Amino acid sequence: MSIKVDQIIRSDRKSLEIQISVEGYIIVRAPIEETNENIEKFLEEKKFYLLRTQQITKAKYLNDLHKKYEEGEKFLYLGKQRPLKIVENKSIPLKYVDGTFFLSKSFLKVANKVFIDWYKENARTYILDLANRFSKLYNINYTKIKIRDAHSQWGSCSGNGVLNFSWRSILVPHEVISYLVVHELAHIVHPNHSSDYWIEVEKMMPEYIKYENWLKKNDHICSMFKNDLGSFNKKISSDKKLGVKNPNDQLEFEL
Repeated sequence: MSIKVDQIIRSDRKSLEIQISVEGYIIVRAPIEETNENIEKFLEEKKFYLLRTQQITKAKYLNDLHKKYEEGEKFLYLGKQRPLKIVENKSIPLKYVDGTFFLSKSFLKVANKVFIDWYKENARTYILDLANRFSKLYNINYTKIKIRDAHSQWGSCSGNGVLNFSWRSILVPHEVISYLVVHELAHIVHPNHSSDYWIEVEKMMPEYIKYENWLKKNDHICSMFKNDLGSFNKKISSDKKLGVKNPNDQLEFEL
């Protein structure tokens, strides 16, 4: 069975790393002087995990990407799959009532945009409320909240105290959204990922590791409703110092 390496990226790194993107692409990050033989050997050692993970990742991505906007189809909201009903309402594009989405038949042709607009609006309101509560509780002041179309990261904190969040944050469970807010608020106090930073996070959310792991396991959600290449999230690293002449090599190994 073969493993296709979609790209090799070389840099001044010291170790070899294999990443599986949310779309299922396999990317090798390698030291500048690493050899194809060493890369092939490392892939051989991890081939069963790589193939299994790639298959699962592709299935998740395709399921999330190709929405049909049909009666009964499920859409994520606050960590749960919510059913869709198509209705005749011509004035309101999309409503959410008692666990069900109601999409106007008149807006079916632009349903993707309608859903994204709805998610963005609700993400702003939801995250703003959480940020205000945690900010007041722990006396950490931020400048403003921005909702972005980011699909490579859930959130970020700028140097001037602006907290940025992907609108896709509204797709995950309440506790996980709370963690995303805490994660960025803590960066106002510690603009790094030092031990002091994680102590600050733990002070605000003692069970944060559980939510961090949830995000890693469900990273495909951060690329929903997206059509271009995404972030490289699942990683397999080697600690040994390993390199190919062309930084853009494409390899296919028969394993």
